[in-house]
Amino acid sequence: MLATRKVFLNRRRLSIMSMALLVASAFASIARADDAPAGDVQRGRELYWHGVTADGSPSHATTGSGIALSGDQVSCVHCHRPSGFGSSEGGKYVLPITGPILFSPRELNRNRIFYKLFKEAQPRTFSARMREPRMRPAYTDVTLAKALREGIDPASQKFDPEMPRYDLSDSDMRNLTAYLRTLSAKQDPGIDENAIHLATVVNDDADPRESEAVLKTVSAFFDWMNTTIDGHRSKPNYSPYYHSDFQNSFRHWQLHVWRLHGPPQTWPEQLREYYRQAPVFAVVSGSIAGSWAPIGKFCDEERVPCIFPDTELPKTENAEYGYSLYFSRGLELEAEALARYLAEQLPGDASLVQIYCDDPDGTTPANAFERAIRAQAAGAQVQNVRVSSAGELTQAMREAGIRARSPAALVVWPGKYRAAALTSVGEWKSVKLISLASDALESAEPGVRKSLPTNLIFPYPYELPSVPNSRVFRVRQWMNSRNVEIRYPRLQFEAYYALTLLEAGFDQILDDYFRDYLIEAMEHEAESHLNNGTHPTLALGPGQRFASKGAYVVRADAASAGGIRAVSNWIVP
Repeated sequence: MLATRKVFLNRRRLSIMSMALLVASAFASIARADDAPAGDVQRGRELYWHGVTADGSPSHATTGSGIALSGDQVSCVHCHRPSGFGSSEGGKYVLPITGPILFSPRELNRNRIFYKLFKEAQPRTFSARMREPRMRPAYTDVTLAKALREGIDPASQKFDPEMPRYDLSDSDMRNLTAYLRTLSAKQDPGIDENAIHLATVVNDDADPRESEAVLKTVSAFFDWMNTTIDGHRSKPNYSPYYHSDFQNSFRHWQLHVWRLHGPPQTWPEQLREYYRQAPVFAVVSGSIAGSWAPIGKFCDEERVPCIFPDTELPKTENAEYGYSLYFSRGLELEAEALARYLAEQLPGDASLVQIYCDDPDGTTPANAFERAIRAQAAGAQVQNVRVSSAGELTQAMREAGIRARSPAALVVWPGKYRAAALTSVGEWKSVKLISLASDALESAEPGVRKSLPTNLIFPYPYELPSVPNSRVFRVRQWMNSRNVEIRYPRLQFEAYYALTLLEAGFDQILDDYFRDYLIEAMEHEAESHLNNGTHPTLALGPGQRFASKGAYVVRADAASAGGIRAVSNWIVP
């Protein structure tokens, strides 16, 4: 009996010693993990966005069906998007991989799949897939590495075949993990418990009548939205359509008007001060005369979505995946479309005179036109004349024929001297074609428009007045019922489109208030959202920032609807 007790005690001591060794080993492993070098977030971002490893070489991966890919082909951003909230298209659902979601146990969140289930046209297999819980524990650094390399999640479930299996080094894996932990990990500024703070921008040089019309449209929409939101918030337990689940997304829209004064180089500081005093979640619509570039740069630096401002001079450099969304490339697009048209209409060695104002509205399209015409008609002779006053513009237009020996075309970018240009075009009956920017056509009074010569053409990046659009009647009724006078239909309809697209974006993201996610929702929605007739088509692909890609060339025609007639098809430069 005593011997048996000794054996038992010895075994117990051995068991305790073994457990102690296991605990010590575990602590040693934790210490070794803590001592491991931390991942580099910036290098992880390069891997996520561009498929570039820490040593600068392209990453490599193979899909579950055996297709080898590398570099940008397997960059995470293409499917999981800049926000990390994923996407859905063509019957495929890409799961969100934001830091808080990835490194927490999966939960059933009906809000995040509501839009995909009930507001997208998807096959039945998609709906069935969405309803599968596929629960899993939180990812760790180890299980995430296994998932990316082998395609198996922490619950031992295999990924879909479309998900690449990556060949990543330990250092690249640490970098990517470090970046994923930061991805949409903190709600963006401009949101409080009761309100979403939004701004609209106007500047001193914009036509005050146009600015007032746009601001009245924006204000009326905010009032309407807030009335609707009050109705939703007054019924917190209303159950149909998951209404009670959405209560946290029913927040008032708080409007901030940012008025910019003085020259554009002073705008960034003014914007920073506005933003410091009251951060906003996004900027919507607005009325800006001059270049949007200073505002666009501010939006990119602060990561503030700026949604369809009224500007003819958008920030076109490095615009992909930027934070400003535009209707088109404005005057640059007009110049390129005009160059394409003239290259087809005139002889290859045609002589052209280009007169332009020395402000941004003149120099920007003039430079774009010269680049485009030389690329498409290398033999064309282009004589440039820069002017700095209405008198110089008029005189240059009168003298151009003498200096250039009756040019085949006179291209005029009058900038702020539109009225002077319109009064001078009648003297050019001998020239085959004269062109002015579309804003000159829009500014022409009805009487002036009827008297325009038949050799005068305009690049026109908008929908033709002769094309009926039933949506127009609904928008007009909406404005009339709210006492919003329609003085500038295109500008006000563009503002209305920007606001309804913003509303659709918020409907999709619900209470996941991340700016990148909002932009992705609007990219997804732009094409299917109802167009108010301002442009023939409006669509945004991932990273695209110009919703309309082309223009017509038109001429004045009193017998046609709206007083203009297209002389070209839709031109996409």
